[in-house]
Amino acid sequence: MHEKRTLSVQRFENTLTRNDFFVDLTIYDIPVSILEDFSEYVMKPAYDGQVNEAIKDLMRKAILKQKLATNK
Repeated sequence: MHEKRTLSVQRFENTLTRNDFFVDLTIYDIPVSILEDFSEYVMKPAYDGQVNEAIKDLMRKAILKQKLATNK
């Protein structure tokens, strides 16, 4: 279930940043073997089996790595 945020119109207009927006993501054509390995070797040990948390954290790490590599 998605957590709903309620903000007054004034607060929304004054404080909304791009981090306040969320999207749902669907990924197609992932081989079962990759998903099983990702679950066993990444999600279960490091993220307690939470695929959303694993993907978000890995995305953040990849972004940081690229920013550091390009000095941004």
